[in-house]
Amino acid sequence: MTDESRDKTALITGAGGGIGRATALTLARQGTRIASLDLDGAAARKTAETIEANGGTSWASSLDVTDSSAVLATINEVEGVLGPIDCLVNIAGIYRLVGAENITDEDWRQMFSIHVDGTFYCCRAVLPGMIARGVGVIVNTASLHAIRGQAGAVHYSAAKGAIVGLTKGLAREKASSGIRVNAIAPGPIDTPLFRGAIPPGEADALIAKRTSIIPMGRLGRVDEVAGVIAFLLSDAASYMTGQIVTIDGGEVMN
Repeated sequence: MTDESRDKTALITGAGGGIGRATALTLARQGTRIASLDLDGAAARKTAETIEANGGTSWASSLDVTDSSAVLATINEVEGVLGPIDCLVNIAGIYRLVGAENITDEDWRQMFSIHVDGTFYCCRAVLPGMIARGVGVIVNTASLHAIRGQAGAVHYSAAKGAIVGLTKGLAREKASSGIRVNAIAPGPIDTPLFRGAIPPGEADALIAKRTSIIPMGRLGRVDEVAGVIAFLLSDAASYMTGQIVTIDGGEVMN
């Protein structure tokens, strides 16, 4: 447990599994109090139970990040239970593979609603408290696909690109208020979300093809992403804001 994280509270969306769960567990081991939020409330509670079983402090709830009223109410509830939110980590998201000509209006709206609206609603809700205290850290989740594009998922690439703009704009606007805002841009990470987008029976072939263009030759692990998020939230990154940090095994060098 580090001195800097012992008295902090972090709110994490998408904490029920994958990168979100790994981040919650990593921060909890450092002594941070965790608000574990996920559309799947049962999954969020499992994360919280694991944290508490290991001596940490956590609170869990279901949250639909596309509902701005629910976001505000949940954040108020979190602060009533765990104290002021020092760190916000926006991870909630979806990933779907579909050709551009087959993307429906609803597909497009849903992708932007969850990724862009949800990220903004959470940021907006924590900002007043962070501004009043003169300190706060936000980490958003963009994607390598926001940088290099993604065939078969242009709506995902576009939504993640919007998060890049949101992150840089917010960082520039709130730096003078003592608030740092950065984003991670993961490449392919071995998560249920990633594997769930692969047609049945095609996982081995698709993963082999995908990893063939990654210099490190493999998918990333959730703990590797969680470690970068923990760094960005820490005082070790105190002079970093407005940055998009790729975690991709070297793929952007190609």
